[in-house]
Amino acid sequence: MKKLIFIFFIIIKSGFLFATAQEPDFLHYNGQKLTLSTGWGHPSPLQTYYSQNNIEYPFTMLHTANYRGHIAIWEVLENKLFLKEIQIEKVNYKPEKYKIKSISDSLSFKDKVFADWFTGVIIGEIRNKQNYWKVEKSIYFYVKYGQVIDIQEISDKDFKKIETISEKDTADYELMAKYSMLYLNNNYISYYFRINGNDTITINTKGGYLDGNSGLSPVLSYFENDHMKWPYNWENFEKSGAPFCTWSIENDSLLLTNIELHTGTGFYSIDKYSVDLVDIFPNRIIDNKVFGDWVSGIFIVRHGENKEDEKLPGYIRFKTSEFTYIRLKDGILLENYTVPANFDFENSPASTHEGLKKILDELNKTTTHNN
Repeated sequence: MKKLIFIFFIIIKSGFLFATAQEPDFLHYNGQKLTLSTGWGHPSPLQTYYSQNNIEYPFTMLHTANYRGHIAIWEVLENKLFLKEIQIEKVNYKPEKYKIKSISDSLSFKDKVFADWFTGVIIGEIRNKQNYWKVEKSIYFYVKYGQVIDIQEISDKDFKKIETISEKDTADYELMAKYSMLYLNNNYISYYFRINGNDTITINTKGGYLDGNSGLSPVLSYFENDHMKWPYNWENFEKSGAPFCTWSIENDSLLLTNIELHTGTGFYSIDKYSVDLVDIFPNRIIDNKVFGDWVSGIFIVRHGENKEDEKLPGYIRFKTSEFTYIRLKDGILLENYTVPANFDFENSPASTHEGLKKILDELNKTTTHNN
């Protein structure tokens, strides 16, 4: 309990110092129109629709205060989360415009879509009518597969109580329920803040960062890109974090060699925890490696080196020198092509390998189809 209290104190004091103010989504709940907190650690549930289904994201950044490219309008009705509309540049569209569908057709409506793909914490905010930037009360919703399973209203007064929480407060059920929601939310944002960190891979003796699977680690596709099936998701209060994996291609086979958990919301540092492969794949270990036979598709490896940003001393950026395009089928490398970073992808040279042309064409078709 003391450990959790200390961690929560750190959350209250410093956890949100790096947050960038973003235009919120909106949530209709009990006759109220709430602003819905969005940011690096709180993705809009609409963003997760594309990443979890491995669908190309159709929206582009509008401006620095709206990097996700849209404002989604949601509704909580009968303890279920629905997507009603998508607003872009003040024009509203129905979800069908972007072919957004629920996983189950058991709850389908003409004017809204049941968000059964979404699991996570969303925060509705009641704002002061005279001062928009003043939040009078926050309503935390914990949603699992579209079903709202917990709701906690947390005021400034509640926050102050929780800052001084102690062992004697464990008998206060309402206070502990609010505390648990806040702790769950911290795990959630710390997880999502790191979810798109690229895995590393060695291929043809060269290392690089692995891109693919909508920015998620390929290890999550073993769990059907369902974060609830990943054993170290935000519900794990003992050990939680997004997977950061190390891979290698050996004898044309994709091998998983290491997994770390990455968490935390700092821009300049990452909290890292080691995980034993045997804890996740107890029956698949051979020579301390796991054959990634669940991985198929086209992936891109970025080769290069980390360099300090000239304009931001202390901030490290990755400078790409080459790209390797790879095609995998059930963990087997079928094709790989390496090109320099300045390769003209729109007007590829006549000497470009036909296999690479086909891969680039497939990637372009995927983007066009989903847009």
